[in-house]
Amino acid sequence: MKKNFLLWVDEAGRGSWAGPVVAGVCALRKDLKYPFTSLLNDSKKLSPKKREEIFDMIQESMKIGTCFGGIGVVSSEIIDQVGIREANRLAMQKALQQVLSQIGDNFESIKIDGRDNYSFENINQKKLEYIIRWDGFVPEIQAASILAKVSRDTIMKEFSKTYSNYGFEKHKGYGTRLHEELLSIHRPSDIHRKSYAPIKKLILEEEFI
Repeated sequence: MKKNFLLWVDEAGRGSWAGPVVAGVCALRKDLKYPFTSLLNDSKKLSPKKREEIFDMIQESMKIGTCFGGIGVVSSEIIDQVGIREANRLAMQKALQQVLSQIGDNFESIKIDGRDNYSFENINQKKLEYIIRWDGFVPEIQAASILAKVSRDTIMKEFSKTYSNYGFEKHKGYGTRLHEELLSIHRPSDIHRKSYAPIKKLILEEEFI
């Protein structure tokens, strides 16, 4: 039986100091052209508005069943418990399960942006391929990246309403100068990753005050 889909996986938020890590999976048909393909680029090179526009187009294709997508979210608390590498694997596992529950084994391979060489439950390791820095020119990985990035940005914007002193809506938890300045004033919040060196240092300094 001919396998119709290729699955592509990417993540967002691995290097952030706060909030979850989010994985995106996009399953596209090899024999179809999509209305968003010509708009795709590395998600980091697209404006937030353009990313959201493409995200909505992918969602529309998902609604009519021409593609499938999954989002896996793992919290900062779990990141601190198991480490970012394992948390990233768990996020990918969640996202993959969402897609595979819809398409079954009707896929040729799973391509993952990165070098971690993970194993996933109920997935044949031989079907996994790890590739590095392909998000700059492979549309399917760019689509997965946009699913992850826009989903995570939305989560961080929501967090900014509860944790309004940290500017999460601006830097999304990454280690910017603004984030550093606000942390020095307000100290780490509940969603900061306490196992990350810059946050751990602040906590230790606070204990000695």
